Amino acid sequence: MNDESRKIEVPEELGDEIGGNGRVYFENVVIDNMLDALLELSATVWTHHDRVIVLEKILASKGIDVSAEIEAHLPGEEEIAARAAERDAFVERVFGAFLRRPTHNLADKADI
Repeated sequence: MNDESRKIEVPEELGDEIGGNGRVYFENVVIDNMLDALLELSATVWTHHDRVIVLEKILASKGIDVSAEIEAHLPGEEEIAARAAERDAFVERVFGAFLRRPTHNLADKADI
């Protein structure tokens, strides 16, 4: 099944992402959405974990133990706002796939 066969018409005010194309793994777009979210989350978590490991090793090699500093850190308003923006972008990347909708009635194929 190609992405074009899954394209659906949606009202303009809802935006293109609702009926937008996405990666197709299975015949069920809901499962595709979950897999997209899982893959994005896994890649993001690993990337951040890897960077933290490298950063801590570099700092330790310079005699800086950051563990206590991290735990004691109190962010200011500007940092809080920047983190919120980054968090929102992260949530969009991970869960944005759930905005796609099936192009057919899943109830017709449901085994209920």
